[in-house]
Amino acid sequence: MSLLEGNMLFVIGVLTLLLVVWFWATRMRDLVLSWRRLPVVDPSGNAGLPDDPPLISLIIPAHNEEAAITQCIKSVLEQDYPCFELIVVDDRSTDATGQIAHDLCKNSGNCKVITVNDLPQGWTGKCHALYKGVAQASGQWLAFLDADTRLQKFALRSCLLLAQDHRVSLITLTPKFVLETFWEKALQPIFAATCCILFPPGKVNDPQSSIAMANGMFYMIRRDAYEETGGHAEVRDLAVEDVGIGKKVKSAGLGLLLANGRNLMHTKMYDGFAATLSGWTRILSACMDYRIPAILKNLAIHVVMSVPVYCLAMYWYMIGAVTILPYTWPVLPILTLLLMIVTPILFLKEMGQPSRYAPLFALGNLFLVWVHIVILKKVLFRDTLEWRGTRYKSFRYEPGRLDHAS
Repeated sequence: MSLLEGNMLFVIGVLTLLLVVWFWATRMRDLVLSWRRLPVVDPSGNAGLPDDPPLISLIIPAHNEEAAITQCIKSVLEQDYPCFELIVVDDRSTDATGQIAHDLCKNSGNCKVITVNDLPQGWTGKCHALYKGVAQASGQWLAFLDADTRLQKFALRSCLLLAQDHRVSLITLTPKFVLETFWEKALQPIFAATCCILFPPGKVNDPQSSIAMANGMFYMIRRDAYEETGGHAEVRDLAVEDVGIGKKVKSAGLGLLLANGRNLMHTKMYDGFAATLSGWTRILSACMDYRIPAILKNLAIHVVMSVPVYCLAMYWYMIGAVTILPYTWPVLPILTLLLMIVTPILFLKEMGQPSRYAPLFALGNLFLVWVHIVILKKVLFRDTLEWRGTRYKSFRYEPGRLDHAS
């Protein structure tokens, strides 16, 4: 190798490592903003409820959820909030979801099950189920909960008090993930971290920022704000209708709060490796609005942050570092390693997860690269959207679906 070639590789190595520093330093900055702007819900610190608390209508959309629906419904029925109703929407289920829900609700005066047998053209299934549930709801507040999610008994009370304290119309939570298998531990945290890159939590809670979202696992909205922004009818064709609702509420100036719900809400999103990749492919592609520039940008970032590229950059850096920077060459490698180790640990702490999962971020990032390649293929070829067993022939991976939500 000539001296010129060695120097060129050294420069490439330096630039790549500097990009690694920039990426992880930016993530650290986002974490600091989250600590400052995201309240961690502490139920022990809540004040008492008013004498006449508002009715909260909690709606669960359920499509073939027989494995999860029992624990979800039980967690709602055990709420310590004194004034709520539960509406379970059995959405075209072909398993025992409906029967299980009926059995659990038959002895509860504040619980009912409605059945949806059709899906109108132009609607996603979940959005239509929630729309039907709202039509049966009487509450001054509307809460939406995924069937694979469980609430602690103080969740409704805590969220209402927090929303009133912050004077917002919509409150949503980040969850604590239930991680059981190796692949859940390797993939779920880093995919969740990617959502935090697309929607930095600190900026979601910044009234001066246009960035907004809601987490469909659980969010609660004042009914008048829901109706003012058009509700689910206005986001009927979105694969991330929750993000659309959050965008509409914030852009209307009605107040949006994202809170750390690790003490309130546990969720198990997907079972198995294939389901996890497929589910997050849908979520991340929709969050990027199916736009090729955004997909390519994030694909490039995750390629550069991958372990193979990092090792290659480190090798190129070391070619000339010892002679060009004889006394300071360890600074850049040490800085990159510290940021790559410490930042995932701090993120996992925010999620309520053990720090020992941090090394799995390196493996998860490789699958993020793969997911972005799959997303790019789907957008380029305008693939048909598939979601929870339904093939939406009229919906394709085309940009622009989030534009009208902001």
